[in-house]
Amino acid sequence: MLYKIIGYVCLIPLLLCGGCGINEGVLNKEPASFLRFTGNVQNAIAYIDNLDPIEIDKPAPIGNNVNENNNNRIRQTHYQISPGKHTIIIKKSGVEVVNRIILIGNGITKEIQIP
Repeated sequence: MLYKIIGYVCLIPLLLCGGCGINEGVLNKEPASFLRFTGNVQNAIAYIDNLDPIEIDKPAPIGNNVNENNNNRIRQTHYQISPGKHTIIIKKSGVEVVNRIILIGNGITKEIQIP
């Protein structure tokens, strides 16, 4: 009889505390990398892999960066892409000015300079 009472006394706290454990989990964000286009982006169109072309001269200029020689605005733009291998082609007024194959990791920003 004494053993049953000791057993119940030990078992009841275990049962009560068993439900209040710590919940653990891992938050996985979607993998993402970024391209930053810098330089003279006026009339520039980016072709990334086989996706639709992107007109990269649409965003507003950053700061007061103006090239005094030809009054073309110098801009910086960011675009999100998936990590991995990508082909980047930049055309200005129909002429190819950049043609690169890049390998970019998760969370990395790769700068593409446009002449």
